[in-house]
Amino acid sequence: MAQPRAWAVADDIDDLKSAFTQLQQENAELRKKLETQAQAIDQLMSRLEALEQKPPVAASNEVSMPGMTSGKDALATQRPRATLQWFGDVDFNAGGEVRNDQSQPSSFSLGQLGLMVNSALAQNVSVLSEIVFQYNENQTASTTVERLQLQYNINDLFNFRLGRTHTPFGYWNETYHHGTWFQTTILRPEILRFHDGGSVLPIHSVGLEMYGYHPFSALDVQYNLGVANGRAQNYSETQNSHDLNTNKAVYGVLTLAPAAIPGLSFGVNGYWDKIPPNAPGRVNTLNEDIWGAHVVYLRDRLELLSEATHIEHRDAVTSQLFTTTGMYAQVGYLFGRFTPYYRYDRLNVGEGDPYYGPLVVDETRNTLGIRWDLINWAALKFEYQHIDQANLSSPHAFFTQGTFTF
Repeated sequence: MAQPRAWAVADDIDDLKSAFTQLQQENAELRKKLETQAQAIDQLMSRLEALEQKPPVAASNEVSMPGMTSGKDALATQRPRATLQWFGDVDFNAGGEVRNDQSQPSSFSLGQLGLMVNSALAQNVSVLSEIVFQYNENQTASTTVERLQLQYNINDLFNFRLGRTHTPFGYWNETYHHGTWFQTTILRPEILRFHDGGSVLPIHSVGLEMYGYHPFSALDVQYNLGVANGRAQNYSETQNSHDLNTNKAVYGVLTLAPAAIPGLSFGVNGYWDKIPPNAPGRVNTLNEDIWGAHVVYLRDRLELLSEATHIEHRDAVTSQLFTTTGMYAQVGYLFGRFTPYYRYDRLNVGEGDPYYGPLVVDETRNTLGIRWDLINWAALKFEYQHIDQANLSSPHAFFTQGTFTF
C-alpha cells in the first residue's frame, strides 16, 4: 500500500507544482496589467493637472445653486447667490520709483484691495466682477471696476463673455488678476503692467469675447477671439463708456498643450486696432498691430514663464512706422513653503513713437526674489531688482510685500 500512496503523493506534488507555475504566470500577467494601468493613471493625472492649470471656462459652475436644474419655475423662485473673495497687499519699497523725473524716498504703501464676486444666474449663465480700491499718487482714494463680465457657457469649446475683461495676451494677463496673492512675484512683468502702472499693451478690453478649449489625443487646444472698443487717445486709458471711432479692436489667442509633455503650453496672439488722433500733439490716426508669443511650463514644483510682444504703430497719413518690443522670462521653484525666483524683463520703445511719448522709456530689469507662504492664504515676498533705466539715480531697488486673501 505504501507504493500507491507514494505515487499519489508524487502526483499531488506535480499537481501543486503545475498549479504554482500557473499562479506565477497569472501573477506576472496581473503585474503587467497593473503596471500598464498605473502608467495610464499617471498619464491621466498629468493631463488632469495640465487642464486644471487652464483658466476655467465654466465659471458658472463655481457656485452651487440648489434647484437651478429644476426648470423655469425653479429659476423664477431662486435668487442668484454671490461668492465674495477679497485680495489685498501692503508694500515697502526702497529705490526704483520715479515720479516727475525724480526718485522717490523709501516708503510703506497700501497696495490694491480687490473684491472679486462670482454669481451663477442659471446653470450656464454667470456674472463675474472685480472691483479695486486703492490710493493714487496724489494720495486720493479711488475705486475702479476692473472687470465686469456676463458669461454664457455652452460647452467646453464654445463660451462667451460680454463686458470689461482682461485682454488675453498670451498667459499672464489671462491667469493673474489684480490680487497679487495669485502671482509668485511682487510686480507684474514690465510689458504687462496695469494701465495705472504704464503698460504698453491694452490690458483691459470692453467688448464681446468667445473662448474655449478642446482636448485631443495628442494635444489640448485653447483659443480666445474678441472684438472690443479700441485704444483711447492716451495709452494708459481704457474706453469704458464709448469708442472714439467706428473701428473696433479685434484680437485672438491660440494656445497648444502637447499631451506628451504634461505642463507645457505655448501659443501666439494678435491684436489689431486704429488709434484715434489726439490733437494738437498727434493729428493723424495710428494703425496698431500687436503680435505676441508665449511658452509656459508648470510641472510639480517648477514654474517657467516667458512671453514676448511686438508692437507696430504706423501713421495712417505719412506711413511712418514705430516699433516697440518687449519680453520677460521667469523661473521659480517651490521648496516647501518657500519659492525662490528670478525674472528678466526687457522693453525697447520705438524712438519717437507719438502714442507712448516721452514717458515710456527703454528698460532692462533683473529681479531676484523669494516668496514665503506663511499659511495657505497669506504670503511675504522679498525682491531685489537691478534696473537699467535712463531716469533712475541708482539701478538698485528693494521691494517687500505682504499679500493675502480672505
